[in-house]
Amino acid sequence: MKNVILLGGSNSVVQNGLQKGLKDTLMSCGGGGVEFHNLALGGSRSSQKIYSLIANKKVIEEADLIIIETNLNEYDNFIYDLHFDILQRDFEILCKMLANLNKPILFILLPLHVNDDKFKITNNFNLLQIKKYNFHFIDMQRYYDENNLNEFFATNDLFHQIGPIMRLLGQNIALNLGKIDKCNLKRNYPVPKFLAVTLQDLFENINQLEKSVKSNSLFTEELYRLEGKIKLKFKKEFKNYMLVAFSVWNDDNGLGTFSSAIWTNKKTKIIKYCLSSFLMMYNLIENFVIDEESFLYFNANNQKQSENNLWIFLKDDCCNALDCMQLANQILLVKPDENFKIDAHYDFKTLANLEVQIDEKYNFSHLIPDVALFKEIIEEYNARMDPVKISPFQTEIKNLKHELNQFKVNPIQTHLAYKLGRAIIENYGSFWGFLGLPFVLNYIAKKHKKEANILPCDESEKQIFSYQLGLALIKAHKAWYKGGYVWFMFEIFRLKKKFKL
Repeated sequence: MKNVILLGGSNSVVQNGLQKGLKDTLMSCGGGGVEFHNLALGGSRSSQKIYSLIANKKVIEEADLIIIETNLNEYDNFIYDLHFDILQRDFEILCKMLANLNKPILFILLPLHVNDDKFKITNNFNLLQIKKYNFHFIDMQRYYDENNLNEFFATNDLFHQIGPIMRLLGQNIALNLGKIDKCNLKRNYPVPKFLAVTLQDLFENINQLEKSVKSNSLFTEELYRLEGKIKLKFKKEFKNYMLVAFSVWNDDNGLGTFSSAIWTNKKTKIIKYCLSSFLMMYNLIENFVIDEESFLYFNANNQKQSENNLWIFLKDDCCNALDCMQLANQILLVKPDENFKIDAHYDFKTLANLEVQIDEKYNFSHLIPDVALFKEIIEEYNARMDPVKISPFQTEIKNLKHELNQFKVNPIQTHLAYKLGRAIIENYGSFWGFLGLPFVLNYIAKKHKKEANILPCDESEKQIFSYQLGLALIKAHKAWYKGGYVWFMFEIFRLKKKFKL
């Protein structure tokens, strides 16, 4: 029985994507003689992969292939100001642990439509480590760049590739399982001692917290509700271990998913907010070494964060949307020693512009589906179908324009002078109309005063009989005590003569 392991982020969790292509093809090949284990966790980076290697030691030791995608999550943490030294340290340790397994390792560098040095730094650093440890790789970013595909396939969800493309990639990997060799490194790389522990392992009084169980397509987790004034005390047996990463699985109460906690020991106080309704593993940035006075408790008073987190900048003004933090059982500790450090320092400008050359025998980018052909097919289909799809909308737009033109208000019609002149003309022709004219004119004047919605118009537009007639009435009304209405009668005859009526 062969075993294939998938370590990744949310692109490896998408149900119709990479994992489906791998699983379905592995199950159908050779009568189903392959076991597939998906250990991916959305939003996670190298520290979660280290946790998975330790927590699933038996499955990992029996693996015939380990597939990893982590570059997008490394970059996502980088842009939210997680120190590159931490990203570098954890990724280097992950690579050493993978190399020590002496098994076939395949990295997938996923594409992203961004023009950002931090993304180039992340990918080039990944490639340098891949080269160093003789890992196999699939560089989708380079393929997309060379074929001008990134912009075309960039959807409203930049960080996740279209599911069927990833599913086909998974199928191609599964069909070429036997061609991916071991890295065959003869040395054993020293790494620090890590522990994958649960909340029951770590805290003396965890049973003071309310417990629940929550599930998704990959995980079923026991959750502990950290709230109120309860302080969890770290067990003494973990003294001198450092807390690297912890996991949280909050609910969304409709107001958001912000929650926060405080870690304290004799020397350190860390305040950290989390933002997600998914199971997530988060890293502490500041070193938190467990001592005799180490505690964890809910940040009930909304104290300002002391360090940033994924999707949260340090400058952000955060406040709990939840009255608790739901702690999950995936926790990573390390005994810090000389191996818990970075191997070398990199110049960012040099790293961003580096062209990493790797022996072609390790390059499995030929397994990428013919996405360039997909683009050509989609463009041809759109060229044929767009006129057909657009036609009903163009007809609708034409009809709407016609309706708007019918009901369009001429700016002159919003002026009081026009309204009064129009009323005089319409009512002057009948006895009863003439008799009620003063009431009509008074009503129009009062209504116009309430509306007060006068649209601007040119002087030339005012040179019409109805407007000039109304304007004369307004002048006459203002000078009624000087015989204004008598003047108005003569002005009517003058205007009629002027406009040849």
